[in-house]
Amino acid sequence: MSKWLVVCGLVFLNVVLGVGVYQHLFEQPAMAQAIGAGAKPDIVAVAGSSSGQTAVYLLDVTTGKLIALRLDVTNKQMNPVAQANVADALNRAR
Repeated sequence: MSKWLVVCGLVFLNVVLGVGVYQHLFEQPAMAQAIGAGAKPDIVAVAGSSSGQTAVYLLDVTTGKLIALRLDVTNKQMNPVAQANVADALNRAR
C-alpha cells in the first residue's frame, strides 16, 4: 500500500509541475512592459491641488520630461494639462 501511495504522490506532483510550466509558457506580458521593451523609466510623481483642481505631476528622471495631469473625477479620466522638458530648462539656466 505504501508503494502505491508514493507512486500516486509522484504522479500528482508531476501533474502540478506540468500545469505550472504550461501556464508559464503561454503567459502574456503586461502592456506597459511590452511597449517599453524592458526599459524601466525612473519616474517621480507628486500630487497637488490648485483652485480646487487635483493634479498629478510626473517627472521622468532619465529624460527630464515633466508632465502635469488633471484628475477629472466625474469622468474618471486623467487629462494632460502641460508638458515641459526640465533638463533643457536647467541647461539654459546655467
